[in-house]
Amino acid sequence: MREAVKQAVALAHPDANVDELSMSDRNDLDEELSQIAEKTARPVSFYSFYDDSPSDDGSLWVVVSGDSPLGSDELYSFESSDGVEQSSQKFNRLLSHLALPIRDEKATNIARFFLGCCVRRAPGETVTDENGLRHSVERYYIRIYGDVWRALEASTQWWQGYEKTAAHLTPTVVVEGGVRRIILERLILSLGMHPQLQRWDVAVSFDGSVRVLAVESIFPKQTRWLSYAFRSTMAPHIH
Repeated sequence: MREAVKQAVALAHPDANVDELSMSDRNDLDEELSQIAEKTARPVSFYSFYDDSPSDDGSLWVVVSGDSPLGSDELYSFESSDGVEQSSQKFNRLLSHLALPIRDEKATNIARFFLGCCVRRAPGETVTDENGLRHSVERYYIRIYGDVWRALEASTQWWQGYEKTAAHLTPTVVVEGGVRRIILERLILSLGMHPQLQRWDVAVSFDGSVRVLAVESIFPKQTRWLSYAFRSTMAPHIH
């Protein structure tokens, strides 16, 4: 199946040398899908292709197996250049193909699954509580700065600003006219930028189709570049 995906990527990008791209399984999306349905009608696999550049969030490919010697595999691509609206159309076709049960209690999982598949140009992760948010911010600064003390000071300053927003991180579901509106927070972790917390308003209809209603920046309101000349002025406290 991996070879079939590589061939599809080569056809989609004739100018690219596919053999020089890294390919990885997206087990996180496997887990997200399992939270929606323990078993799908047909086996599904998720793969990412990317180069070694830290700024490349890769292209996502989904394979729905034909599940028989005579059946043909179905491939869905979520490219970095696609807008959310175009990607949502592909996502809706994928959900329709999988014929997933869309129960009320799974609406939030579907919204999370949608963001994981379709938000390609702004790498990040959905956060649902302050512990998860704090750890994600700290890990990001440590990865970027490569120095624990610089990372701790940067994350402390970020957290002090975030606390003034009184943001509500727990996902909420509101049913309006046959549509479930899911409001959840996503932490954007773009290379060279400070983390940015966004609020996504996603509609999940009862037939399973998904669309984005609104995106709002919570903190900081405007994207901010990192300063790599940053030097710690805080004395470490050792306990």
